[in-house]
Amino acid sequence: MASKKKILMLSQTVFPPDIRLEKEIRTLSQNGYDVTVICNQYNKGLSPEFEFCTIFRIVAVFQSKKLNKIINFPLFLNPRYLFKAIKIAIKIRPDFIHAHDLPMVPLGYILKILFDVPLIYDMHENYPDALREFKKKGILNFIFKNPTLARILDNLLIKVSDRIIVVVEENKKRLISFGVPEGKIFTVSNTVDLATFTKSLKLESLNDESENLILYTGTVSPERGLDTPVKAMSIVISDFPDSTLLIIGDGPAKQELNNLVVQFSLFGNVELKDWCGHENIGKYISEAKICIIPQPSNDFIDNTIPHKLFEYMSFAKPVLVADAKPLKRIVIETKCGEVFKSNDYKDCADKICKMLSSSDDYGKNGRLAVEAKYNWKNDAEILTKMYSVLK
Repeated sequence: MASKKKILMLSQTVFPPDIRLEKEIRTLSQNGYDVTVICNQYNKGLSPEFEFCTIFRIVAVFQSKKLNKIINFPLFLNPRYLFKAIKIAIKIRPDFIHAHDLPMVPLGYILKILFDVPLIYDMHENYPDALREFKKKGILNFIFKNPTLARILDNLLIKVSDRIIVVVEENKKRLISFGVPEGKIFTVSNTVDLATFTKSLKLESLNDESENLILYTGTVSPERGLDTPVKAMSIVISDFPDSTLLIIGDGPAKQELNNLVVQFSLFGNVELKDWCGHENIGKYISEAKICIIPQPSNDFIDNTIPHKLFEYMSFAKPVLVADAKPLKRIVIETKCGEVFKSNDYKDCADKICKMLSSSDDYGKNGRLAVEAKYNWKNDAEILTKMYSVLK
């Protein structure tokens, strides 16, 4: 019996949880691959396991999460990452290196050279333009999270990677325009795994929520464009006074959004809740009348896609999105919702009111599209096919 092919995955984040990694690892493991993950650890002693892989962590040294983030900074020249990765690679002798996002790809390239194995660059997003949109300040961010330097590095690494995984066709077209051969790029999207997603969610009714509940779930940061739907609610409540915008998530923009609630006197019509855990969002999605993704069109958002779009669609919920290219394309194609002009709160309000009064089968259309096309079963086939032909 042939031994299993070994994959060494490199992640800059804490794992688990990570929806994308979990789906990929589960799929690869179930298709006969032995997966090992090197990831971060920010909370000392917190080491959750994932049954489909072996996990090694860049262990937290301090009790302070902030200090651990500094010493464990996910840079390929960080000796804690570099020495650990080489040590583990010597131990397991991987057949493939699978690096998630730009910060891990240089380390992946070092391992590719040292062990003479293929390198897969899993490009969750357009990382250099993401850094530009995040607009982080300070000398350390200028040095280590500089968009210009990241672009130079990214341009080099897409040439030396053996395969590149993207999450949307828009990013594939962008890479092809840079001269990357089309056959080197595989689109494995952030679709929902219908076999596991709803089974893990708690779906009890909320009872006390608004009948016209408008929902956002996820990171609450400036680049997500959440100020737009908050401002839009000042118009929506004129026609639908019982409507509520519920934002569930954590992030640096929460205070700004709370200030808008005060400015527009939206008490009772806009509510911000802390992140409840991915396993708990089902109960909120199931109660929502509309689910929104307001992140605006730009070079970052136009080359990625959030998991939440397909999760909302899987619950047969109407979806309202800004006109970022992949969001707009999928919503128009599937007729699962409406599209508003990026950063235009008046247009956002118009679309919310239209959807609240509409009898269109937005939700049904979205669910059918997920069952037929936008599901992990289809993307898993692409992922396994990529590995099966990679030598």
